[in-house]
Amino acid sequence: MEELKIERLIGKNNITITLTEDELEKAYRIKEKRYLEEDFINTLADAAQDPDTRFHTGHLEEFPELVNWLFVCFDDFYDANISHNDLMELTLNHLQHASLEPEFFISLAKTAPAVCMGIEKSMEDCEQNCGRYHRCSNIAETNDRSRQWETLAALLSMHRSRNCTCGKDGDTEECPAAKYLTGTWDISEFFHLKDRKEAA
Repeated sequence: MEELKIERLIGKNNITITLTEDELEKAYRIKEKRYLEEDFINTLADAAQDPDTRFHTGHLEEFPELVNWLFVCFDDFYDANISHNDLMELTLNHLQHASLEPEFFISLAKTAPAVCMGIEKSMEDCEQNCGRYHRCSNIAETNDRSRQWETLAALLSMHRSRNCTCGKDGDTEECPAAKYLTGTWDISEFFHLKDRKEAA
């Protein structure tokens, strides 16, 4: 079994820390995920000028469930015969197409993680631990984000079935789903619409 010994001077003591093969694998996966996230951020930043882009760089930090979706999609597409940059482009193209469907946002609503004490957890784990004492603000925030994803999914469904407010009563105002689909609003603008109304 492969091990890695790391020596650290802590105070006046020389401490040796040994990482097992499993721990090394975990560390490698964490770094791999961070590098891939940086690649997605840089690629999205390059595409930010495109008026049809509904996801921009800052969204990855705001929505960890979106990052996880990108990682799963990237892994599904992975092929040793395809270059890394082509895989990135293929994944982001898939994001642009998938994000036109209500089902995409329903899936994000179901996978939104809660971040407790700096550690990303599934909602079930977080609720099980925090539920003994109180519903922590992290769960409340995640629940709110899940509801927002579900709201966007419902608005897209209503727009598709022409049950939205577009053009009703002679009004030329577009519904939120139409603004999202045409790139007038991006994901962040949709999520913070309530904040802007309160600020006004």
